[in-house]
Amino acid sequence: MEKNLRKLMMIFFVLAVAAGLRFGLEFVFNIIWETFDLSNFSGYLVRGAFLALFAIIWLSITIRSENPHQKLPWLLLLAFEPVVGTTLFLTFGRNFKKSLRYRRRPYMHGDRYITHEVRPYEVEFPLLEYDEDIQEAAHTAHRLSHHQPFIDQSHIEVLHNGEEFYPDLVQSIQEAEHFILFEFFILRSDGRGREIVDLLMQRAAEGIEVKIIIDALGSAMISPAYLRRIRRSNVEIIINDRIYFPLFNTRINFRNHRKIVVVDGKIGYTGGMNIANEYDNTTMSGPYFRDTQLRIEGAAVRSLTALFFKDYYYNTGRFIDDDAYYPDYSVEGRGLVQILQSGPDSDVAAIRNLYLKLILNAKRSIKIMTPYMALDQETLTAIKVAAQSGVDVEIIIPGEPDKYLVYKVTKAFVGPLLKDGVKIYQYVRGFAHAKVLIVDDKIASVGSYNLDNRSAVIDFEVTALISGASVGELLEDFEEDKQDSARIDADAWFKRPLPTRLFEGIMSIFSPII
Repeated sequence: MEKNLRKLMMIFFVLAVAAGLRFGLEFVFNIIWETFDLSNFSGYLVRGAFLALFAIIWLSITIRSENPHQKLPWLLLLAFEPVVGTTLFLTFGRNFKKSLRYRRRPYMHGDRYITHEVRPYEVEFPLLEYDEDIQEAAHTAHRLSHHQPFIDQSHIEVLHNGEEFYPDLVQSIQEAEHFILFEFFILRSDGRGREIVDLLMQRAAEGIEVKIIIDALGSAMISPAYLRRIRRSNVEIIINDRIYFPLFNTRINFRNHRKIVVVDGKIGYTGGMNIANEYDNTTMSGPYFRDTQLRIEGAAVRSLTALFFKDYYYNTGRFIDDDAYYPDYSVEGRGLVQILQSGPDSDVAAIRNLYLKLILNAKRSIKIMTPYMALDQETLTAIKVAAQSGVDVEIIIPGEPDKYLVYKVTKAFVGPLLKDGVKIYQYVRGFAHAKVLIVDDKIASVGSYNLDNRSAVIDFEVTALISGASVGELLEDFEEDKQDSARIDADAWFKRPLPTRLFEGIMSIFSPII
């Protein structure tokens, strides 16, 4: 699971420094006051200088264009504890688009990185054979995320857990003829990680071009010795946003959570799975792990290629748009496939906004599986309105958590949804890590996107919007997962101990920044 000792150590370090600054400043101020016998005027002047600094930061947060609920946690921290709040805000709360590393990457801005797809303002794709809801979703996704819909040109296969994903991935790597693009939030040097990366190094030695991007925090537990071995091979490995000192460093907050594999520009993978033992349940300890990945073959793979090279450009400054990476390749497949990306570099929360469109357009049913449910106000309202209008809304959340505090946030949103008739299930077999949305049994989304504010506007994410036969496969999986879940009883839920409900309520206040 996404437990990370180094990440926790960095967060605790920042918290410790913030607390140290708080008590250290007070201690120094008291010593100066007693030593130099400052007058009341001087004392007020010093206090006024500190107050002015906190006021400037407080006002800078207030005038930001975010929704009020996204500002509230920071404003509360600054109001109750200015020194700690300022330290945490300058580390975790600043705007990514104002960072120097973003401003130095013009091809990240808007849709400039897309060089082999049709832009939404250039053409409207004919979708007359599809019903109105699918047409609207595809056109909306195109405008939000810039990636075009690919119609009847791609084939989708739903892969259930690492038990199905990893063997298929290994076969694709073995059959690669030209290049492999490989990007994951978590890559571990455990048995499964070494098996796959060893194969990548072998293929690179045979002349196949291999590029790997892994996230510095997500993959922080990879063995340094194994990392050096990869660097000595013919594989080009890139560590996304390495963190050498976490304090006042925005890199600690904005992480690349995407999962992308592209083989020869013809086969691609995306979904919720990373590269580690737990995803195929080969670990000796820990709960059963449930996840979903998509295998995409055909024209839609070029969107994954473009997104990979956007992240490659962000980390290296080298923008690649060579035609060799975008072969003219299609396969016969009935249905629509469209890739969406979002992140702190985007002007809009593209995936979140598409979810709102799908949820509010739903007429019969909404099925969701998510490991984390820290809903922003827009998504919470959309789900509640859908349920109030008679749509059958079902949500599967984990029965066993991987992050205790985040799980408390998830539980804080259960009550408000239950009140409006949403059916919520806990996956009692283990940890449900799949990120799936199915609307009206005809259109679905599968990717790295969690149902929380971090996925909406903080982390770099990817998802695939699909229709056709693969949606039926997802429906079958969802029904099977319900059999491994227990529905939450509303009456029992609201009778839980008051301290438990109070703690969850307090944690929910900070859901926009967790």
